[in-house]
Amino acid sequence: MSNINPKIQETAVQKSSVIYGVHFATSNNIDIVSANVANETARKICNVVGRPLHTSERKNIAHTTPQISLISLDIQTGKQLLHSPISAHIVDNLNTHTKTAPKAFHKQPRERLTSLTPLSNGMFIITCVAHTQKGNFNRLVFIKTDKSSRIHKALKVWGFKQENSTLESLLETKDGKLLGIVSLRAGAPPFELATIDYKTGKVTYDGLVLPDLQPDQRYSNLTQSPVNRKIYATSMGIGHRMHLVQLDMENNSLITGKPLIIKLSELHFNNKPLENDLLSLSVSPLGELYAVANINHEPMNSLFTVDIKTGEMTLVRKIAVIKIAFAYS
Repeated sequence: MSNINPKIQETAVQKSSVIYGVHFATSNNIDIVSANVANETARKICNVVGRPLHTSERKNIAHTTPQISLISLDIQTGKQLLHSPISAHIVDNLNTHTKTAPKAFHKQPRERLTSLTPLSNGMFIITCVAHTQKGNFNRLVFIKTDKSSRIHKALKVWGFKQENSTLESLLETKDGKLLGIVSLRAGAPPFELATIDYKTGKVTYDGLVLPDLQPDQRYSNLTQSPVNRKIYATSMGIGHRMHLVQLDMENNSLITGKPLIIKLSELHFNNKPLENDLLSLSVSPLGELYAVANINHEPMNSLFTVDIKTGEMTLVRKIAVIKIAFAYS
């Protein structure tokens, strides 16, 4: 006989059926999860490369967060349950200086959403990165997950070892620290792990004993299982082979004395290996692994389940979001 309280088990099942996502704001409060959404709208709100920055936005981009939409939907039916527009917001640490370096060669200024992170207090953190000729600017947006989806606070991220580094993924560890994957080249290798202070947005490199990341690998999509507390991520190396990996914080390397990164499985769909990175990864309250990806360069992204042991991905449905997460409470 099971020792699990039926009410607790029922609550976990209910939470597993509801998933949250974020995308860039639309002009109208429409049901963007629906497959009937216009292709052009879908391309704008869930663009992998990012949203172009208007000239009027660039002046204060270091101090301002973008307009975003937070949605939730029922995984089984695809029904949208919530669509909350999140307005632009001035950061709380306005006077904090962010070290950046002007770029000699630069494409059109753009904004990316790099993480949707659930917190144990019931909030979410949305991580956004602006790429401009003057440098790269990282900001955190703390969002309440009630129906109001109000902004609790917004912070600049600062203190990187190298100018123009970007925060590519974020996770709250079981001991309450914010663990981040940092790119030294705006989304390209090399990458490193660091911690970010909740209150100040400062990046530190000595808050935890962390694994060493291989310099030729792209790392992203941090997530942690609420069932067994295992931390997962993705890695992509030479040949564009995409793997699911585990950050084993409980066991250390005999050589370095640091926690291990264990390669679990190569990700594939319809017996074909993935050629591009996932957009997002999240574990449900029941321990099921979900991913967002755009495998065939379609207008709308897709939601998949992922078999941790085999790496096989199974299509669930289309979903017009960039990042996903499950609420912890």
